[in-house]
Amino acid sequence: RLPAPGTRRTPEPAAAPREAAPDGVLAAIWRDVLGVAEVGPDDDFWDLGGNSLYAIRIGTLARERGLPGIPLRQLYLTPTLGALSEALAREA
Repeated sequence: RLPAPGTRRTPEPAAAPREAAPDGVLAAIWRDVLGVAEVGPDDDFWDLGGNSLYAIRIGTLARERGLPGIPLRQLYLTPTLGALSEALAREA
């Protein structure tokens, strides 16, 4: 249905930037550490060239940027960005 003539529609508020979401911050950390341009929820840390030293850097940067620390074991259990983000959300 169309609105009645002469009525104005109020604009919806803009969505928060993706970087503000925890998975957006985590994706930015992965991009920085792994040196890749894009990271998706199904991308595997190890397949992108991750190693144990990068995993430690990711955990450190996560804490510095306000996320919970990420133990090395967690990256082995949940190696994709989406799975790791969900695991961190459950812990929070």
